[in-house]
Amino acid sequence: MNLLRVHRLINDAIRTFSLDLNGLRILTEAATGYYALTPLIAALAGAERVYALTRDSCYGPATKVRDDTMELAHCWGVTDRIEVFCSRDDPRIKDADIVTNLGFVRPLDANFLRRLKPTSVISMMWEAWEYRPEDLDLGECRRLGIPVLGTNEHYPDLQTFGYIGLLALKLLFALDIEVYRCNIVILGSGEFCRITAATLQSEGARVIVADPGLEGVLKTERIQEALQIADAIVIVEHRNRKMFIGPRGDISAEELHAINPALAVAHICGGVDRYSLGAVGLRCYPDRFAAPGYMSLATDYLGPKPLVDLHAAGLKVGELMWHKKQVLNDAKQIEQILAEEHSLCQCLTQEG
Repeated sequence: MNLLRVHRLINDAIRTFSLDLNGLRILTEAATGYYALTPLIAALAGAERVYALTRDSCYGPATKVRDDTMELAHCWGVTDRIEVFCSRDDPRIKDADIVTNLGFVRPLDANFLRRLKPTSVISMMWEAWEYRPEDLDLGECRRLGIPVLGTNEHYPDLQTFGYIGLLALKLLFALDIEVYRCNIVILGSGEFCRITAATLQSEGARVIVADPGLEGVLKTERIQEALQIADAIVIVEHRNRKMFIGPRGDISAEELHAINPALAVAHICGGVDRYSLGAVGLRCYPDRFAAPGYMSLATDYLGPKPLVDLHAAGLKVGELMWHKKQVLNDAKQIEQILAEEHSLCQCLTQEG
């Protein structure tokens, strides 16, 4: 990690979003890679205390996460304000003013939410449509009067979605697909798909889009012909959680291999069984595919800036909510007012 650049990016983001957490206590995660930066962003933005929850995972043991987090804190002079712990039963949780919905903090279920103080707020560090009931009990938030807002990733100073096409490029390069003058099938819909297609076409690729909204799209004559000559298929479907490739999918790994045994598979998000593809000998990247509704690799795979900006913006959403909570008791009213007043904030449409 280029610590000098990362420190500059964090300070730039704090200024850009006017993030001021002075006097506030933040509950977020301590994690690996660039996700390790979130508690540092909060501390450098003046938080009185940052509680960073972690656990053992496939990315590394909790003890290493703790040590790496505190090493960064030491580098930037904020060791006195960051506390890393592993237990979801830790009593410090009840002191949090702003809670993030990041991986090691999830799930924010009823038992967890009931331990928060009445003035707590929850900031989703992504857009409202990405809300998943299994990660956050919105109904319990309503009962407890805890406001919840998403972060508008299309905000002019954020524009997170602009990185999606570049993410696809990096995955394809990792598979030794040159992109320029290559034939690429994209399985996806919505903005993720549009941006990916535009990026690959701008780099000289010949792109065919398979719309997952069409039943059995991978078995249509048009897409089967495209797959026969394709260098790669990019899976970038974030909303539809059905299985597309693999057992009980629209097409099996064996059928895909029979169509084109040289096909490379780049996975960002969408229902694909990685094991079955590897079993028939198709080249895949990354090594692990996330479950439908999650991303195998997010924009932090490109570098620290997308994550630093997004998490600074998400903390700003929390800051705005907390201040509004001091003068209003109605959680839904807080959400509606802030969504109208500040385009960085997004209301959740689901009621849980």
